[in-house]
Amino acid sequence: MESDKELIARIKKIRSSVNVSTMNFLKLLLKMSPKKGKELLNKIQLGDQKVQKLSDLLHMKKGRTDLEILNEIEEIRAQNNTLWMDVVRMCFELDANRARSIFNKVKECDRKIQQLSKEISKSK
Repeated sequence: MESDKELIARIKKIRSSVNVSTMNFLKLLLKMSPKKGKELLNKIQLGDQKVQKLSDLLHMKKGRTDLEILNEIEEIRAQNNTLWMDVVRMCFELDANRARSIFNKVKECDRKIQQLSKEISKSK
């Protein structure tokens, strides 16, 4: 039986491959619709920058509580997730077969993460 640390390392590795698949959606969108792809990427990057600044605040003396900062990070990440789903939707509209192939890879990684997460939650 794997230790929690080993299971978490496996989840991290799987999440990295999900990120590669997610980037494949963006590459497909940029190829099929460069203007819209760049617009969405710019919005995503702005959100990522905001999250980074807020994350930095967690390590400094500040006027806001950690919980307030974390709530704001959650809100920005929710907006970014919506933008990423817009990328996926557009890919399905532009080239459903390629998008479906990428989506299946993401789904398989999610399934593996779910299994490993169950294993961690059941371990003592």
